[in-house]
Amino acid sequence: MSLKRRLDGVVPPELLEKVPTSFEVIGSRAGAVAIIEIPPELEPYKYAIAKAVAEMNKHVRAVLRKVGGRSGEYRLYSYETLIEGPTEVLHKEHGYYIKVDPTKVFFSSRDQTDRLDVARRVGEGERVLYLFAGVGPYAVAMAKFAKPRAIVAVELNPWGFKYMVENFRLNKIKNAVAVHGDVAVVAPLFKRKFDRVLLTLPLGAYRYLPLAFECLESGGVVHFYHLGREEDPFSEAAEIVKNHCPECRILERRVVRDYAPGVYKVRLDVYKP
Repeated sequence: MSLKRRLDGVVPPELLEKVPTSFEVIGSRAGAVAIIEIPPELEPYKYAIAKAVAEMNKHVRAVLRKVGGRSGEYRLYSYETLIEGPTEVLHKEHGYYIKVDPTKVFFSSRDQTDRLDVARRVGEGERVLYLFAGVGPYAVAMAKFAKPRAIVAVELNPWGFKYMVENFRLNKIKNAVAVHGDVAVVAPLFKRKFDRVLLTLPLGAYRYLPLAFECLESGGVVHFYHLGREEDPFSEAAEIVKNHCPECRILERRVVRDYAPGVYKVRLDVYKP
């Protein structure tokens, strides 16, 4: 039963169309947290909505309402707690585990298909640099589904670093190293050291694109993430790539998922000769 149908008779008919059609669940059978966006018009019904969300997934222990966009030094969302419960969860996807608290470090379960796609592009013996790594989900996916020689994952948020170290341990990953530091400081130490670089942050990662290219050996690939408008999702990202590296070639353009109304999170796979 959909969330709208569950709330039929609770939310007035004229407001039912405002009820979200989806929400995110992070976690697994051991416990999960649900994250939902509720428009201002539904403010009087937010607790009823949260109760309906919890009833739809018996593993949900806490329900959070997303408030505003990502902000602050660590680019986190702010949340309003609608149902109190533990927010540190163990999330399972594609057979591996990610331990995370989404109130302390950014993580999206909705990127899991993209994680698998990137992992399957990693060649045997490659050296991978993973910038803005958060809790390290792409590193875990690459280590599980590819055979890279080494993965170096960099994260500034101390909670992200803590969980990343824990996730490497949980998944018995031996070929990945977690680095606690600022990408702007750490990346210049790795010039011409890698075959592949991930820039998974879609908000402002373009400022670090020149650094990413400098970290590549000839014939390497950068996975560059950006935001694009629905009518032409790739044009801005492609223009940024062209300005920073005219000789580079875009191998693939991919819409990762919707980010906001009329806005997509996109990925460009960029080859540097």
